[in-house]
Amino acid sequence: MARPPDYDVAVLGAGIVGASAAWHLARKGMRVVVVDASGPAAAASGASDGAVSVASKKPGVMARLANGSLAYTRRLAGAGGPLGGVFGDRPSYYLATGPAEEQALGDLVAKIAALGGPARVTADGAKAGPAGVGPSVTRCVALAGEGHMLGYAATAAYFADAAIDRLWPAAVEALEADDAGVTVSLAGRGLRAARVVAALGTSSAALFPGLPVTPRAGQLIVTDRAAPGSLPGPLTAASYLVAKSASPGAPDKPPVVVDPLSTGQFLIGSSRDEHGDRIRTDFATARRLAARAAEFWPALRARHVVRIFAGVRAAVADGLPIVGPLPESPRIVLATGFEGDGICLSGLMGREVAAMVAGEAASPEAGEDMAALSPARFAHREARVQ
Repeated sequence: MARPPDYDVAVLGAGIVGASAAWHLARKGMRVVVVDASGPAAAASGASDGAVSVASKKPGVMARLANGSLAYTRRLAGAGGPLGGVFGDRPSYYLATGPAEEQALGDLVAKIAALGGPARVTADGAKAGPAGVGPSVTRCVALAGEGHMLGYAATAAYFADAAIDRLWPAAVEALEADDAGVTVSLAGRGLRAARVVAALGTSSAALFPGLPVTPRAGQLIVTDRAAPGSLPGPLTAASYLVAKSASPGAPDKPPVVVDPLSTGQFLIGSSRDEHGDRIRTDFATARRLAARAAEFWPALRARHVVRIFAGVRAAVADGLPIVGPLPESPRIVLATGFEGDGICLSGLMGREVAAMVAGEAASPEAGEDMAALSPARFAHREARVQ
C-alpha cells in the first residue's frame, strides 16, 4: 500500500520559477516543500539581469505570455503582494546602428502596439535615447512600462511565506509515481508528495534524460562604479531582436545589453554559447561585447572591468519553455527551459502551474498559449520516472 503523502506538493528547484510556483500553491492552502541541490537562486536566477521585458521576447506566444506576466507582476508588487519593494518601473531603450537593426525596431514598435499592454513606446528616432548615447546610433525606440527585479531578491520574497517548507541542500535522485502520489528519492531518504512540480532548469535533463533541455552559457561583464543614475535604464542592441525574430537570421553585429546597476556599476551581456560551461570564460567574446557596449554608451570607455563570468540558462530546442504535466505521469508538472525569460515569466508561470496542480483552467492572460508549452509536444521522451 502506498505511503501517505508528507506534502500536497513538492517543488523541485529553488529558482525564481519554482519559488513563484511554491508561493502560489501555498496561497491555495496546500502543504508545500521546496527541494534544491544547492539553495535559492543558485543558478540562472542569481545570474540574471532582472529585466521584466516584453520588447525582448520573440513575437507570438512568448511576447503574449510576457505581456500578461508583466501586468500580473505589477499586481504582485502592489499593496500586500510578495514583490512589493522588489519589482520596479524603469525605462528601456532599443538601439540600431544600421538598416537591419532599424527594421527590427520598426517591427518592435508594431509588436508593442498590437499587444496593448503596460509597455508603451514613448519616443522613436535617432535622438530618442538618453543623453550620452553614441553617435553611431541611427534609431532608438524608448519604452516605458517595463520593469526590473533582481532574481535572487524576488526568489527570497516568495520564500518569505512561512507556509513554505524548505529542504536544501538535497539532490533529487529519482521520482517514482503511482496512483496516489510521487516518491521523491533523495540521498539517504525518501519524500512523499501528492504531486511534484519540477522547476529544475539546467538540471532537468538529469532527471528526465530525453527532455530536450540543454545548458547554454552567456558571457557577462561587470564594471567598476560610476555615478549612479548616469544611465536611467538598459540599452539593448536591436540585433538582439533580430536573433529572436520570427524568421531569424544571424545578426551582423553582436547582440548586447548594457544594464545600469543600482551600485553605479554596469552589467554587460550576453552571448549565447552552446558549450553550457558555467566556469568557462571567453575573453574574445567578452571583448566583442564590451566594444559594442562602448559604441552605444561611450562613457563605458572610462570604466574598468572588475569581473567576467558565465551565466548558464536552460534552453529548449524550439525556443519555448516546457510547462505542463508529463503525459505519462500527470502528477508531475514540468516548469523548465526558460533560457533568460524566467524572470519576466515567473509571476504568470507560477500562477498557471499552481492552477494546473489544483485542476483549474488557465487564466485569460495565459489562455491557449499555455498549450504551446506542454511537454506533450515532444515525442519519444524517456524520463527517470517509474
